[in-house]
This record gives sequence, structure tokens and C-alpha cells, in this order.
Amino acid sequence: MSYFIKLFFYFTLMSSSIVHASDTKAGLPQLDLSTYPSLMFWAVISLIIGYFLMSFLVAPNIKSILNLRETNIQNDLVKAKASTQENEKIKQEIIDHQKDIKLRSQKLINEALSDSKLSIEKTEHDIAKKINSKISKADKNIQELQKDIISDIVNSADEIIIEIVKKFTNINHDKANLKQVVKAASKNILTEK
Repeated sequence: MSYFIKLFFYFTLMSSSIVHASDTKAGLPQLDLSTYPSLMFWAVISLIIGYFLMSFLVAPNIKSILNLRETNIQNDLVKAKASTQENEKIKQEIIDHQKDIKLRSQKLINEALSDSKLSIEKTEHDIAKKINSKISKADKNIQELQKDIISDIVNSADEIIIEIVKKFTNINHDKANLKQVVKAASKNILTEK
């Protein structure tokens, strides 16, 4: 600072000595050396006032604005980090929830499959029982029909044989005796098949 003051005084002395040495000349007023000391004085005063205004009014406001901005940026970064952590937590909860739902659905599917398998096996068992009972009833009906048919055949065979024997041999046989012989022979023949 002292350097600037020395420089200021040097210029003022030089300008004052030049002003006294020269007479007033006509020309441009900017080049008139007699006005330089007052211009330098007011320039220095203006610079000092400008310096104090900048250092005590403008710079603190700028500094507070920059500090506030930095604080806001740091707060925003903290909020963003907290939001990111919260998002990651929510994302992990969603993933865990999806895994849980998948496990429960797989468990339900497996239970449904085993229940349906048991139901199908029970239904097959019931159907097999019904089919077996119907088959046994049908076998009984077939056997009864077979017995009825055999008895019908035996009865008709008795009469046919008696008629054949009468026609070919002209022998009269005992009908009851002949019927017993035909029945025994026909039953043996039919039961062998």
C-alpha cells in the first residue's frame, strides 16, 4: 500500500511541476497537465471508496451467497444420498416380497398338484371298484345266462334225441331215464368247453 502512496505523490509532484513550467496552451483538455493532480486525487479517493464498498458491502454478500449455495448443495447431496439409500431399501423389500410370493405360489401349486393327484387316485380307485363290481355283476349275469341257455339246450336236446331215437330205431325208451342220460352227457360236453 505504501508503494501506491509513494507513486501517487510522485505523480502529483511531477504534474504540478509540469503545470508551472508550461503556460496554458490551447488544445485538448485531456492532455492538459494542470488537471492531472486533481484527477489523480479523485481517482485515488474513488478507488479507496470503491475498495471499502466492495470489501465491506459487496464481498460479504457474495461470500454469504456462496456459503448459502454450498450449504444448499451439501444438503441436496445428503438428501439425494438418503433418497438413494431409501430407494435401495425399498427395491430390496420389493425383491424379497417377490421371492416370498414366488415361494408361496410354488408351495400352493405343489399342494394343488398333490391334492389333485390324490383326488385322481381316489377317483380312479372308486372307478376301478365300480368297474370291478359291474364286471362281477356282468360275469354273474353271463353265468346265469349261460346256465339258462345250457338248460334250454339240454331240455331241447332231450326232446330232439328222443324223437331221433324213435324215428331211427323204433324203440320206445323210458323218457325219464333217457333225459337223465342226455342231461349228463350235454353238461359234460358244455362244461368242458
